[in-house]
Amino acid sequence: MNNMNQTIEPLFAPQVDDMICQAEKTYDIPDSLTTGLVYELFRKLEAIAVCGEDELREIWLTAERGSIDDFGDYEDYLEYGEVENCEEFKEIWLMHYPDDQKWYLLSAAIYQEIYSVFMDGKLVLQVKPETRVQYPYDNSGLVKWLLGKVDVTTGYLKAGSYNEYIDKNLPYSKRFGKILREDYWRIFPEVKEGHLKNIDRDEVARFSALIKKQPENDPAARLPEMTADLFFDVCRLGYEANDYKGINESTPKELYRAHADRRDEGLLKLDGSSAEAFDRWYHDQTRYGGHPWEVCRGGNSTHISLYVCHDEKGWWFSLEGSSWGRSVETVKFYLALINHKVPVLLRDGLSLAAMLTGMDYIGIVPERIFPRYCSLLFPGDKILDFMNLPQENRAQIEKAATWYPLREVHLCGS
Repeated sequence: MNNMNQTIEPLFAPQVDDMICQAEKTYDIPDSLTTGLVYELFRKLEAIAVCGEDELREIWLTAERGSIDDFGDYEDYLEYGEVENCEEFKEIWLMHYPDDQKWYLLSAAIYQEIYSVFMDGKLVLQVKPETRVQYPYDNSGLVKWLLGKVDVTTGYLKAGSYNEYIDKNLPYSKRFGKILREDYWRIFPEVKEGHLKNIDRDEVARFSALIKKQPENDPAARLPEMTADLFFDVCRLGYEANDYKGINESTPKELYRAHADRRDEGLLKLDGSSAEAFDRWYHDQTRYGGHPWEVCRGGNSTHISLYVCHDEKGWWFSLEGSSWGRSVETVKFYLALINHKVPVLLRDGLSLAAMLTGMDYIGIVPERIFPRYCSLLFPGDKILDFMNLPQENRAQIEKAATWYPLREVHLCGS
């Protein structure tokens, strides 16, 4: 099995990409020819074993890069000012198609009689029962190419050579892996230096020692009562530890208003000195939709939260901010609270300690996947930080990383 492009009509990767791009825009308006070919594609794929819910089947396909003339017309690029000479045109070509062949993951699924085809996670073809389209679009060229590819791939599966070929040749940029942060830092020392510039070794060492002794769910101490002003005061400790703007000229309440999420659910309007007012507000079951505990604004996974917790023993705080980008701030926030004997538990504390000492893993996800919210893609591993395989120093990272086994594809009944 020299490659996966034998006996296929010579469509090169740029042509395939153009068809995929068009199909993404028009996946739900197929003409009758395209519809019939999609059904034929699914009939051919029935020879391959299901690998997931909704009769999901997946196989890898490839297309040759072709020549630079298959990529585009130099005169057109020159005319539109995208390049100034042939060398720039070649650079653009190789930037888009650096390898001799390009790989695509074909995924096909059936849900409630809806037939869906994906290329690298992008929906490109979909056929729904009894759907009438006023202005259908012909995507038959893409389906015909896929039909030929599925025929060839099925032949390799029958010959027993498909999985071995994929295992040896699939680029690492298409795979799942993980790399020890310490190893990543050796390759990119400037990343370590830049991220840890605001925290010294003694702080990291102290934090690592403290977090190992932290109770799992039940803090050793409680506060007898809680007020809004006390909450703002505790927030100020974290803001001050991280040199937030306004520390010297703002009250704790003003600092919270400036740096928190602002969807405070009425917290800022409470009588700040009244424990009764806070207790009534805290236990009000009609409150919803706000983010009063998001004390350091950020995205869905890049903010820092300081939750107020309560039980029959009293009040305490729960701190959370485990994204790599906020890890130093979170640790300094935690140390400030500990220094002032504030009862607090830090979520994912051991993982944060591992982050700052280089002992955690960075999850590597395929280039088709955005490296955020990927924890569920690494079952059995506690990974909080993710990346795609970078271009720079790629060979060094590939060698240093641990790569997960690829899922094998089998024929039905085998």
